[in-house]
Amino acid sequence: MLERERTRFWQWAFAAGLLSLPIAPVLPLVVNVFRGESTIAVWSGAFRDAIVSSLFLGVGVAAVSLLLGLPLGLLAALYRFPGRSPLVLVQALPLLLPSFLPCIGWSNLAAADRLSWLPAPSGFAGCLFVFGLQAVPLSFFATWAACRNLTASQIDAARTHGGERTVLTQTARACVPVVVLAASLAGILTLSDPGAPLILGCRSVAVEIRTSFSALYNFNLAGRQCLVLAGLVLVLTLPMLIVGLPSLATAMLARQTRPAVPYPHRVLSWVAMLGLVSFMTLGMVIPALGLCLPALENPMLGRATEKVGSTIGSTFFYTGGAALVAISLALCVALVTAGDARLRLFVLTVLLMLLAFPPALAALGVTSVATDAPPFFDWITRSRLTVALILGLRFFPVATVAMMRAVGSLAPSWTDAALVHGVSRARRFSRVVVPALMPGITVGLLLVMVLSAADITTTHLLQPPGKPSLPVAIFTVMANSPQGLVASLCLVYLLSVTLFLFAASWLPRFWSRRLP
Repeated sequence: MLERERTRFWQWAFAAGLLSLPIAPVLPLVVNVFRGESTIAVWSGAFRDAIVSSLFLGVGVAAVSLLLGLPLGLLAALYRFPGRSPLVLVQALPLLLPSFLPCIGWSNLAAADRLSWLPAPSGFAGCLFVFGLQAVPLSFFATWAACRNLTASQIDAARTHGGERTVLTQTARACVPVVVLAASLAGILTLSDPGAPLILGCRSVAVEIRTSFSALYNFNLAGRQCLVLAGLVLVLTLPMLIVGLPSLATAMLARQTRPAVPYPHRVLSWVAMLGLVSFMTLGMVIPALGLCLPALENPMLGRATEKVGSTIGSTFFYTGGAALVAISLALCVALVTAGDARLRLFVLTVLLMLLAFPPALAALGVTSVATDAPPFFDWITRSRLTVALILGLRFFPVATVAMMRAVGSLAPSWTDAALVHGVSRARRFSRVVVPALMPGITVGLLLVMVLSAADITTTHLLQPPGKPSLPVAIFTVMANSPQGLVASLCLVYLLSVTLFLFAASWLPRFWSRRLP
């Protein structure tokens, strides 16, 4: 009994230590802010207005995400239709792109002579439109995960009792807690994104913070504003996690022995397919068309290729390094928490809170350390390694959720068989556990790489001079460069993300064929 308690305490202490790593870069910022001038100056009229506008925007985005993501997720999970797998897969594209990219596409469409009648998104309504379309996949996949954890017997019983109407009603009731939490988190995440508000001319707290450090060069003010935003995120996130996290943990981490099989309904199957196609047309195809038109009218492939060649090395260093950092830490957390349900719930709570915090928080903390540090420490405070490390800590929660789900799929009987046959832990880990986890590790690596590339705030703040990533290069030159060049760069980035997404769906099947 004592040995078991010691082991459990060690697991909690180790998990808490790993979870504290993303918080460490923020501590210098907190010390410098409270050591500097009074925090009352942060409450200017413009900043208060930006907070109010951002809150309304977040509520609107959460509502759009819930109202569209829930029905689309239900139909896609419950019914079989032609092209179901690729259609479900591409729904993740809007979630993986920086918000400025669809804004550029819509703006180009409105500026075209033949499409001048098309209204261009702008202001608060434009940000709500763009952010809402990007947030729908979060609720969509939350609904998908919750539906996939319903057993076939439950679906069959509901269909036998009252037909498809009962299936949809009861399934929606089971998914609502998870989807409401996912939609709320989507709305909270928009508070920290300056891309769309900066382009579309909407006042937001993320734009105010970016203006403070990018235009005014007042890092102390930006740090205080960022801490205010972090406090607001904490106040909004914590109650929702306390209420809805058990349902979300069940949907994300649970495994069922007999999942429900999609049903080929004559009408609802086509409704599901048309709904997914319509959403992708509105969210991705039309903005992509807006990127293609300037690239065709004024092709600048030579300059675009030159720009891509000068940034591809830094882009892969940042994203690949971030993926390695995030997956290494995530694998440790997933293995430590595998046998304790309460510990997994605690870890998931902290992870979602860390993910909701603004990305500028850690970046400004590292910047404050680099300002006072001697040149000897530039390799850790002002280098490409710094960007990769902070991005890895930023998306450590995403990688951990993926690895916890992968570790949860391991059969407990493997451990018992290894003990019976006297197989050492090291040999079992290298010969059995690692090969079984390779599909999850591969998906986690690719997912973190794509998300790290889309985080322009962290990279822009910490990148060394002359070492930008491709998304940051697009974001910084789009105001002063020809439309053809910007559109060509955006198309290259969109194509790269699409290839990474399909690779993430294909590689797990590749690894599963290699398993004995």
